[in-house]
Amino acid sequence: MNKQLICIVCPKGCRVTVSEENGVYTTTGNACARGNVYGIQESIAPKRMLTSTIRIHNASHARCPVVSSAPLPKGDLFKVLALLENIEVTAPVVMNTVILDNVLNSGVNILISRSMEETL
Repeated sequence: MNKQLICIVCPKGCRVTVSEENGVYTTTGNACARGNVYGIQESIAPKRMLTSTIRIHNASHARCPVVSSAPLPKGDLFKVLALLENIEVTAPVVMNTVILDNVLNSGVNILISRSMEETL
């Protein structure tokens, strides 16, 4: 198996080829070790950071931004977004407050990513 991808770990954007033979993965084309790790991870089980918003009451904005504390499996992103549709908070809220703990038993938390004050 050969898979070609562009590494997104740094702005360089190396064209990485990931090869698998007998369960052993190797990469070529990456300029650094981070590209090796990224290429293999992307080939085996791709993960992404999740950023979204949730409803907030009594704030100057109707939505409050949230972020995952670590990358989530790519296949679970829409499941987590569906959970976020049902979450509402009331201002004031503080950045890095956990709103979903251990989402989908992944070990990843969903955090508020912007403090918002209460408005009257």
